Formats: sequence, C-alpha cells, structure tokens
Amino acid sequence: MKVLSSVKNALKVLDAFSADQPELTLTEVSRLLDSHKSSVFRILTTLASEGFVEKNPVSNKYRLGLKVLDLANRVMGRYDLRDLAGPYMEELARNLGEIIHLSILDKNEIVYLEKKGEGQVLTVATKVGGRNPAHASAMGKVLLSGLSQGELDNVLAMEPLAGFTPNTITEIPELIEELEKTRRRGFAIDNEETFPGIRCVAAPIRGRGGGIVAAISVTVPTQRMGQERMDQITKQIKETAHLISERMRMTGLGA
Repeated sequence: MKVLSSVKNALKVLDAFSADQPELTLTEVSRLLDSHKSSVFRILTTLASEGFVEKNPVSNKYRLGLKVLDLANRVMGRYDLRDLAGPYMEELARNLGEIIHLSILDKNEIVYLEKKGEGQVLTVATKVGGRNPAHASAMGKVLLSGLSQGELDNVLAMEPLAGFTPNTITEIPELIEELEKTRRRGFAIDNEETFPGIRCVAAPIRGRGGGIVAAISVTVPTQRMGQERMDQITKQIKETAHLISERMRMTGLGA
C-alpha cells in the first residue's frame, strides 16, 4: 500500500541519522538511502513540520528533532532501567576502577543505555545511544543467549557476521557454541573481538519473568586483564547483575 510505503520511507530517513552522523545534508540523506533528492526532500519537510527533524540554523544541516527525544523518553519511562541500575553500576565502577556499560538488544545490535566510570584511559570511545554488533561483544552474546531459537535464527539471518579483529567470531556454528557456553556459565567474554586491546565481561539482567532484558559489562584494557583479575571481575559483574535483577523483580519491571 502507498501509505505504508510512505511511512516506511519516512522511518528510513529517521534511521539515517546516527551517533556518528547526527547531522546530514539533503544530499547525504539521499545518498545513504539511494533515493532521489526530491523524494527525500518531501519526506524531510513533512517530518520537520511535525517536529521529528529540524534544520540546524548554523550548519544548515538536518538533525533529529525534539519529538524524537519525547518518544525516546516515553520508552525509557516504561521501565526506567537506567535509573534502577545506575547506583549499582556506579558502585561497581568504584570497586573495580573500570568502565561499566548497560545495554539492550535491538535486532542484531546492542544499544548502550548507560555508562559509568570516570578517568579510565581506554582505546575505545563509547557513548549512551551508541551501537555495536551483538555477535562481537560480551553484552551482545549475553543478550543473544536469551533469545528463543526462532528469534535467534531471525537475527542470524539478517546479515553475515562481520569480522572486526582476528578474534571476532564470524561463523554461525561457532557463535551458537559460544552462546551455549554463555548460558551454562552465566556470563560472556569479549576477547578483543570488536576492538584490539580491549576485553569485556558481561552478565545478564533478568526481568520479573526471568527473561534476559539487558546486559551489564566491565570493559578492561587487555594488559590489566590477567586471570586473577578476570576471576575478580567475573564474580563482581555476576553479583551486580543479580542485584539489579532482584530489584527489577521487586519493582515489577521487565518482561
């Protein structure tokens, strides 16, 4: 149907904006979507009239509007996981002296909901709202391990598993084996699979029904991650994830 097609195209325009490219020209949007400028201009004009995009008066580029922020706040208000997990993440960051992340799964990517920890020097920059491929991250493995077989099959069918370092898992059978290991031991490891020199340990956060709704991780430069340190971090991340999960069950949050 024409109406549904128009809606789909409008959503594609909104999705063209990212943390790396928060502002785009008409030409850039058209190129990203491989669409005619006239069609994209009409969509941008309609979205701007409703507050979903706006033009930066200085750069004259388009950017997401306040209406998108309003919608995002409504979603976050449905289960304020960030507020609930924040104090536990801050305590863990103080205890370990490392960066702590919180994320959820969106299709085949993780989305960073929160980040705690100050002063650590890392070779990778992450930001709230940023994304990374799920198969190449500890949090992603945790989140994928909580999917049903049908849901996992759909995610794995979306696109090939991209390689980012020599350690990235790029074969589906190997990833499935890793997810089974994650379920058994209750945590996942990113062994320099997304960024060279960076290792992560992640554990699941479960909602009131027991399903995995989010993941929490510790991000550590490889030179600080010996076996003794790994054991310490694994113990504390699992304990923190359990505390957050218990709090979620008490407050009735999560699926």
